[in-house]
Amino acid sequence: MKIKYLGTGAAERVPAIFCNCKICRNAREVGGREIRTQTQFIIDDRLLIDFPGDSYLHLLKYKIDFSKFNNLLLTHWHSDHLYAEDIAYRMSNYANNVDNLLNVYGNETVQDFYNRAFELEERTDKKRIMYHMIKPYQKFKIDVYTVFPLPAQHGKFQEDCFIYAINDGKNTFLDTHDTGYPTLEMFNYLEKNNLVFSLVSIDCTGQVDESVAPHMNWKEALKFIEELKKRNLITLETKFVINHFSHNGGLTYEEMSKISEKHGIITSYDGLEIFV
Repeated sequence: MKIKYLGTGAAERVPAIFCNCKICRNAREVGGREIRTQTQFIIDDRLLIDFPGDSYLHLLKYKIDFSKFNNLLLTHWHSDHLYAEDIAYRMSNYANNVDNLLNVYGNETVQDFYNRAFELEERTDKKRIMYHMIKPYQKFKIDVYTVFPLPAQHGKFQEDCFIYAINDGKNTFLDTHDTGYPTLEMFNYLEKNNLVFSLVSIDCTGQVDESVAPHMNWKEALKFIEELKKRNLITLETKFVINHFSHNGGLTYEEMSKISEKHGIITSYDGLEIFV
């Protein structure tokens, strides 16, 4: 399984679009891995996770042909994870020479925001795009993958945001971005389903700032790993990545890397590829 991190930032990105804090000033001056666009992934060059406003930037930077994808999995309705107005441009006349169907998967709240984009266009194109509603704790198949939808501790409505465990038949990836510390119910569900993770990607929006909610921070990331270990959900071979950073976390990429490397944890950056 290959995970490519197209973007690794929170909603306002780093540097944040209107900000002049020291983290944002440093990102503008240094560039490179200090620049973070909105979080988005590709698994095995075939399964796309989230479609933020920065998707077009990712298309240009990584030479991605989004028209070739058949499956898009959405975590939640915030615009840095779902910019549905751009998805609507897959309809005919906006996109030419496209003959495959894009299956979009998300929960009920996500569907409301998704539908709004097509209502603004006053049409739909179900030969090009089809939405599939999913529910928490009800696993389903996408292509070769078994997907386990897990309620995130995030958002404004009950169970309006998801995180995912994704299994390809051999390896399992746990994606925990845009969430506070998980519930006991979630840990019990993972244990009940005998999931053992090859790669765990952990929300660390707050970094060393413990007040950035509803997200996780460095202290909670370590606690999270210990809980997975206690429940035998990870092995000595499991890889860990911290991701989804905000400038409000207060640390640069270099500063966060020095902390995480001591624990054998990778600090993500835009363009990172992990193989498991």
